[in-house]
Amino acid sequence: MIAICEPECKSFSHEKFNSGFIYGLRLAYPQDKILFYADLSHIEAIKRILEQNGITIGDIEYIPIKFLETGSPVAFIQYSLLFYRILSDLVVLGMDKLFLLSFNSQNLYLIKRLKQRQKFSGIKFTLVCHGIFETIADERIERISLQSIKERAIIGRIRQAKWKRLPRKVINVIKGCYAALVVYWNNICLKWLPLKKILLWRQSVDFKYILLAQQSIVNVRKYIDVKGFSFHTVVLPTIFTEVASRERNEYVKFAVFGYGYPAMLQKVLSCLSSKKVNRAYEIRIIGMDNSGTEGFSNVTCPSSGKPLSRKEMEKYVSDIDIFLILYDRSLYRLTCSGSIMEALSYVKPVLHFDNDCINAFNKKESPIGICCDSVDRMADTMAGIINNYSEYVPKLSGYRDNILTLRKQVAVENNLQQLKDAFTW
Repeated sequence: MIAICEPECKSFSHEKFNSGFIYGLRLAYPQDKILFYADLSHIEAIKRILEQNGITIGDIEYIPIKFLETGSPVAFIQYSLLFYRILSDLVVLGMDKLFLLSFNSQNLYLIKRLKQRQKFSGIKFTLVCHGIFETIADERIERISLQSIKERAIIGRIRQAKWKRLPRKVINVIKGCYAALVVYWNNICLKWLPLKKILLWRQSVDFKYILLAQQSIVNVRKYIDVKGFSFHTVVLPTIFTEVASRERNEYVKFAVFGYGYPAMLQKVLSCLSSKKVNRAYEIRIIGMDNSGTEGFSNVTCPSSGKPLSRKEMEKYVSDIDIFLILYDRSLYRLTCSGSIMEALSYVKPVLHFDNDCINAFNKKESPIGICCDSVDRMADTMAGIINNYSEYVPKLSGYRDNILTLRKQVAVENNLQQLKDAFTW
């Protein structure tokens, strides 16, 4: 049997890539039953996307679990009990491995503490390194200020309290005290449980880590001594399906897909507004955060600030020409952006900044888009595409052909050995 756990994501967060991991593990171990521990909302999201992609995962048992958002003493205690329960299940079933689809420093600390017990000493772990892994590249420990929280939440509320509303004021003061406690707790964890420290603490061959992009291991060596670690590269697993051909647009349509980067998009839009643009165009935000873009007439956001379902996102992505990926060199040094995998999934050329992660996919010998080294260059390139759309259509077609070739190379079906290596002792 194979035990998989998603201890952080709820609803459709990471549902596309977690379904890719589950699908890959099913292909790699076709005879094994799968136990999948996750929040009920995430289980439902996984089922939906697998069904939507025409994928059937046989012999799988979905086991709902509950957990609070990480970052409070209560959540820490709850996670301790949760991991104890899951590891106890494995012992009872005679299993000795757990595949964790995500983790953070506090959860890794709890797992390592539990592993010291004789009862759990034989259990081995494979952990997927998502965004939190980027923190090992940041040597600074930033403290969260308490002063404003204490003044507003406690002293200020007491001063403004009206006795006839005492019960409500007491509740608000208690909430304020708890908010301050959470801040204290997070500052303690930043100091005593930073991820780099916990990775090195009680280092063991029983822990394997999956990096999600080809450039990751090269960059990891800059920030941590990899000797003694078992790092494995599995390009962020994505289930690719056939994409229907579409008619050419009347004018170019760009899109930011998913979480995006609103602050950077605002800079690009401001710069683009200063360029000479003489044709129509659209920049569509296929996500829920359009902050800072309200004053730009060519920007649309179909979500109206609400989360979109995967079906809705696919509806709005169908006629897009180019994805904008706006992460600079300071981001995604050690992990993989979901945006690039979404671009491959929907066969969309990319316009992006110089970034290690995206560069690893957009290679000079087989480009899938255009790399820009500055905001001004990005705006210039966009203006050129807008004004000369007809001339760019053949180039975009060539990028799409290269994407189809690249999809075959990184498809989960063609990388099963890497996945097995990361889950085999």
